[in-house]
Amino acid sequence: MERDRFPVVVHVLFTRKNNGSREICLFRRSNTGFMDGWFTLPGGHQEQGETLAEAAARECAEETGVVIDAPTPIAALGYQSRAHQGLNFIFRCDSWSGELRLAEPVFDQMVWVPPEALPQPYATWLDEVLLMEAEGRWLKEIRYS
Repeated sequence: MERDRFPVVVHVLFTRKNNGSREICLFRRSNTGFMDGWFTLPGGHQEQGETLAEAAARECAEETGVVIDAPTPIAALGYQSRAHQGLNFIFRCDSWSGELRLAEPVFDQMVWVPPEALPQPYATWLDEVLLMEAEGRWLKEIRYS
């Protein structure tokens, strides 16, 4: 009997202080065929043999050009959406080496915004992640119809 396989995806929430207020960095997807034009966090699939943190670091290096050392895990989201099902793990990163930039053509815009003023359209699970981080919760299952 073959078992179902579900992707494990890691994302990184970059944060900074700007004039005493918190900002987060979002990237607009482009040229992927999935959620193009939507703002989201950098990240991607965990590869065999990687820890979640190693996958987050690799994806950040590939997509944003920065090196992260010890991202903080803040949320785990199990998701179901039509034919897709998997697990998203979100890490927060408050410091890094290098300058954040668009390092791969999977994104065409990068913006720093206050968490309460997300640009449209954005990945709706970001609302859940920000709420979970604020409340200190780490797990949520999301079902989209």
